[in-house]
Amino acid sequence: MYQQVLKILNNKQIYNAEQLATRLAINPNQLKQIINDLVAYGIKLNCPAANTYQLIETVELLDAEKIRAELTNNLLQLEIFEVIDSTNQYALAQTNIIEPLVCIAEYQTAGRGRQDHRWISSYASGLCLSIKCNYTNLKKLDGLSIALAVTIARILYNLGITEIGLKWPNDVMWKQRKLAGLLLESRYGKKCEVVMGVGINVTMPPIEGISQPWIDLASILTQPPTRNTLAAYLIDNCLATLLDYPATGLAPFLDDWQRFDLSYGKLITLHTNNEPVQGIAMGINDQGALQVNNKNYICGEVNLKII
Repeated sequence: MYQQVLKILNNKQIYNAEQLATRLAINPNQLKQIINDLVAYGIKLNCPAANTYQLIETVELLDAEKIRAELTNNLLQLEIFEVIDSTNQYALAQTNIIEPLVCIAEYQTAGRGRQDHRWISSYASGLCLSIKCNYTNLKKLDGLSIALAVTIARILYNLGITEIGLKWPNDVMWKQRKLAGLLLESRYGKKCEVVMGVGINVTMPPIEGISQPWIDLASILTQPPTRNTLAAYLIDNCLATLLDYPATGLAPFLDDWQRFDLSYGKLITLHTNNEPVQGIAMGINDQGALQVNNKNYICGEVNLKII
């Protein structure tokens, strides 16, 4: 019902509560709850008089038909949600998936990021997308998160963001501000299941609760792609990486990792489960491990500030 309300308000005209409730065939209390939810989710409304509503900025809503029309790979299951706790959590919970599963949400109430961080994004202001694939052997997937980060960086670079960079292992940055993030989760039972979650800031309003500098596509590009077009790009390219990776491994991505690597040759602090490690970052090895002080690290959080 959130999308129905926004579709009406998208012309930026002023509507009163009675008009909206009548068009939506709901009662005033239901409408009030929907409006309150949308405001809580980050939608900005102008209320020039009591019980009147006007959308301050138009909102591009996700559309499965538009996304499928731009996909080159249609052998997948595509689900779009208005509101969900976490697309990754949903994808992990699904069983008996034959084709790859792709799920996208307008808003996540409990979006997940790396290192137990939250991924925060207002309603319809970014892309919150997860892809689930099945494999026969997880051991062949070392470095997959690096390959997917490079895949996303390539997409953004080809859109004209020439200053895109990667912070190990898979934060996508622009001038030291986070533009996109990636979370890879796996489960091993009767079969090997991997879920890739990606969040990209597209047109983000000012938002509280984000603990690091961030940027969105609309602030970088004069004409950013639509969310539906960007979703199709991400699905096609990331799915190709996911499906091909057991055969290709990390090798086809190493040169571009070096091109996008923000920490190479710089003094960094690597926060691991043990004590922080300080040293000069010397890139990654063939499995995607970060090389610092002649040692390899497979997990941790990089701080690029000069010590």
